[in-house]
Amino acid sequence: MKFKKFSILSSKNQSGSDMEEVEVLFNLDHIISIKPIRISSPDKLLNGFWIRTTNGKKYRASRIPQEILSVIGEEYQGPVNIALEAEDQPFQ
Repeated sequence: MKFKKFSILSSKNQSGSDMEEVEVLFNLDHIISIKPIRISSPDKLLNGFWIRTTNGKKYRASRIPQEILSVIGEEYQGPVNIALEAEDQPFQ
């Protein structure tokens, strides 16, 4: 078995507006796929990953192990930089 540490985003409530980051160990032999996605929260937009496991569960990860990230691509991890015009800025 090969275990690696992932950072998973977990919703604190039913609406999914509050997310907390939890570190989880996954057995790499039980991961079916890892897909780059964008994860939105009320205050920011993140690059993240959709992880599917052999038991059918799906997880949103904000960080994955470096050896997997080097295969997928470094540009898919971290915050998303969006250049907004003045009229598109959120109200303060």
